[in-house]
Amino acid sequence: MADFHIFHPDEQNILAGSLYKVGVWMSHIDDDGACEADEAEREALKRYLKKSIGKFSSSPIISEMAEEALRREKYWPHWERESEAALDDVAAAIKLLDGRLVDNEVKAYKELVMGIATYIAGAFDENEDEDEKGMWGALSNMVVGIANPQLKKEMRTSPAEDDALNALSDVLKAKKRA
Repeated sequence: MADFHIFHPDEQNILAGSLYKVGVWMSHIDDDGACEADEAEREALKRYLKKSIGKFSSSPIISEMAEEALRREKYWPHWERESEAALDDVAAAIKLLDGRLVDNEVKAYKELVMGIATYIAGAFDENEDEDEKGMWGALSNMVVGIANPQLKKEMRTSPAEDDALNALSDVLKAKKRA
């Protein structure tokens, strides 16, 4: 079982920052709702990270990463300004994790990143109560959408968000480079 402190402080910042940045990046993909949507999505990101700490308890280092993303609140403004580089940061984080963590922990990181992005993509919806949707509802909506394209049309993500989720998925699926 690895501990988050196996990483240099700069690496820890990249890893924790990648989680926060991907949420902010997704939040900025679709500007419908402007400030109201940004604030709702920022709160959704914090809730998702808090709940992820427990969800990833079987991968303590990933749980600790989510906890660090929350703990490093003083970095949030900086990470928000750098959120356009979220996909590059996720790729860099995966590179840091590969070879230093076991495969199931790297997979858990990827699940967490995709979960954040998917959740944020569906976080702002004027017609749905956030508590009714549930934290994992957005992720299950994505899975259902892939299995059932007709149902995907009913999801509350914009075409821009769908494109962004596909781009993120491509980064998460990329093979290791030698």
